[in-house]
Amino acid sequence: MINIQYSNKGTPYVMASELYNILGIEMPLGEWFPSILEYGFVENEEYSLLKIEITLPNGIPTFQDDWAVRLDMAKHIAMIQKTETGKQIRQYLIDLDKQITNGAYLSHVQMSALFDLCEILGYFTVQETAEQQHFNYFIQENDKKNWWKYRADVLGFSKEDLEIVLTELGKKYKNQRQALYHYDRYELIKVAVVDLLMAMGRTKEYATNVSKFAKGIAERVKPSIYDDSKMSIDFKSNKQKEIINNLKTGKSGLLQSF
Repeated sequence: MINIQYSNKGTPYVMASELYNILGIEMPLGEWFPSILEYGFVENEEYSLLKIEITLPNGIPTFQDDWAVRLDMAKHIAMIQKTETGKQIRQYLIDLDKQITNGAYLSHVQMSALFDLCEILGYFTVQETAEQQHFNYFIQENDKKNWWKYRADVLGFSKEDLEIVLTELGKKYKNQRQALYHYDRYELIKVAVVDLLMAMGRTKEYATNVSKFAKGIAERVKPSIYDDSKMSIDFKSNKQKEIINNLKTGKSGLLQSF
């Protein structure tokens, strides 16, 4: 219905000119949008002025004012119009906002970040780091003795569940990570993403939804997944080492879009 774009920080927005066209506003854009601002919208918080380069009929390039409008502001604008199209736009943006909030809808920036994360989340040492960060976040406000019960609720399975499945499969394992590897190795990627996002304070719903995207990506690109904790030779690329180091130190730019 309307094209959703994202800032460099991953903030979703729509262009005022596109909203203007869809709503069928009759007055010129340069008059209409300034009149909308009389409702008290705040520049650089709810909208930003952009200079868009266009080419005139005579072939001479020039610049035209347009505005990047945050979704909440776009919803208000659609409601102000009091038309059926305005109602439809508002409801569409409300539904989309819910999907963005709960992680069911990801931007191209976020999907690209997940591809990069999948390249390094297959290493057991990285998975352990993600789990430790999640644990550290959890015990800030909870008793650590409740960690495994909480973790089972978040992940949707418990240690006992894995024991039953692995016994039926006839697989031996030393810990939960090895058990998951035998059961479904790409589930390890999913779990690591849940750990990383919940360590950032994201909700269970959001972390779970994003982790499903990550697992789907992993199943397609098939990253290496193995226990690298006791390897004498490190086969990671320089890019992977940099990403891993940033994750461990909490400086990962990949996670900023989430």
